[in-house]
Amino acid sequence: MNVRRYIFCIAIAALPTHVLFSAPRATSNLSNVFSVHPENHRVFLYRGEPVKILTSAEHYGAVVNGDFDYDVYLKQMERTRQNMPRVFAFYRETADGSPGDIRSMVKANSLAPRTSAAVLPVQRVPGHGKALYGLDKFDLNKWNPAYFARFKDFLRKCAARGIICEVTFFSNPYSTYRYALSPCHRDNNIKGVGSTVENPDVFMTLDDPSIVAFQERLVRKLVTELNEFDNVYFEICNEANLSGGKLDSLENEERKIIAWQRYHAGVIRQVEKSLPKRHLIAVNAHFQFRASGNSKRMRNDDEAYFRDPNIDIINYHYISSKTNAGGWWFEYNGPPRGRAGQIWHFLRQRDEYCKPIIYDETFSGVVRRNPERYLVNRAEAWEMLLSGGAGYNNLDWSFTPQDETGSGRVPIGDGRRLDGRRLREWFNILRQLLAECDLSNLSPAVGVLAGKIPGYGYAASTDSHGRYLLYLVDEQVYFLKPCEDRKLEISLSLPPGRYSAVTLYPGDGKRSPLHALISNGKSSTTLSLRFSEDVAVILNRI
Repeated sequence: MNVRRYIFCIAIAALPTHVLFSAPRATSNLSNVFSVHPENHRVFLYRGEPVKILTSAEHYGAVVNGDFDYDVYLKQMERTRQNMPRVFAFYRETADGSPGDIRSMVKANSLAPRTSAAVLPVQRVPGHGKALYGLDKFDLNKWNPAYFARFKDFLRKCAARGIICEVTFFSNPYSTYRYALSPCHRDNNIKGVGSTVENPDVFMTLDDPSIVAFQERLVRKLVTELNEFDNVYFEICNEANLSGGKLDSLENEERKIIAWQRYHAGVIRQVEKSLPKRHLIAVNAHFQFRASGNSKRMRNDDEAYFRDPNIDIINYHYISSKTNAGGWWFEYNGPPRGRAGQIWHFLRQRDEYCKPIIYDETFSGVVRRNPERYLVNRAEAWEMLLSGGAGYNNLDWSFTPQDETGSGRVPIGDGRRLDGRRLREWFNILRQLLAECDLSNLSPAVGVLAGKIPGYGYAASTDSHGRYLLYLVDEQVYFLKPCEDRKLEISLSLPPGRYSAVTLYPGDGKRSPLHALISNGKSSTTLSLRFSEDVAVILNRI
């Protein structure tokens, strides 16, 4: 990209998106491509069937880590009916003790392949010296056929199992240590890309023309190569966030992040105009900055993405940690300090924008020697999907290159044996319940729970056929504390009628009938429950 073209790119990034690329979206009557349901933006459509994402997947290295046997992994995903892996196309980490390592995982981190086992989109070439980690430097103009063959094989095997894949082009470099792994680092390539870059944050802006030009070539190449697949959607970047994003007065940097992500979304739209299929585009709204003078009050850059017609899906991480959500603002304490019920409130603040929201990474414990928190992940999944979320993905550290079954056969770096099978089976209890509903008509049942329920989080959905799904969780679950078996009375505001009532326990799937409820449609109806941890209630008008 020359300077003149670079100035043009900056200019168009600032334009209203309706003057940019506006290819029509894929719809169910045109193809089987994974798409937004035409009648309900909280649900997707795949192969003619409504679907929500519900999955517990590995740490995004299935393609770039040549040591990871994805055949074994996908067999396990199919057996437990997980319907999405999130796959990184370019970024990788280390497992050699560098400051940027995830120390509790080390070589068990699937996104940290051995240097010689990393499968990347560009080729190394001899005769130009060594890159920072000892192998030959990259020629960023030479694509690696083995990479694209592996990527397509992975997606083809996902499709054969009915599995959708989120393809994430880029990731935050996070630190100089991790950026040193990137082919875009000036010491790792022979084409002078990134030669003036001092701060790795530049990778997520339009500031360096050489990096932007390479990124665009890679996006165009991947979008073209993967166009044949129905079971993919694209995410621009994982956790795009400058310098940690927790400083005062970062509005200008926020605008840079927005311009960069919107630019690449426009590139995808432009490329697919001349290709047979159109795929959904997601943005991870992760940029966070503190309001001046208030160290807790924060916001994402999500409003701009909701308004951009080139962007179909808004992805978030750690929603349950974004407490006291009001408008676009929230207080962020960071994992594992989430709170029961925050997902419901966070999503209600975004109801006016008709775009799917996916919780596509949650904190599952383990890193920084934290305990596993599978029970919290169970609660988050129920809260998310019954609050109107279109998808939930747990980052499942039990899947490793030493144990692609995710069943604790081989210890991770700190000696623990992680077994994620229980959580995946728990997810199937929720999955089965959703399969009993008219997903195309499922929406948040706002107002059905009358008033707050101290000490509990909740979510509620209805398919408008007289069926209501309620979920309640003891806040002690989020605090990783034992829960007592307690009686709880809740007030419900229901349309007039008689309702059958059944409790469902998310831990074992058992159901127990309750007395029928009668609502006059005016005063509230009381429902008495006794449970520990969490419970779901299924109401059907009879």
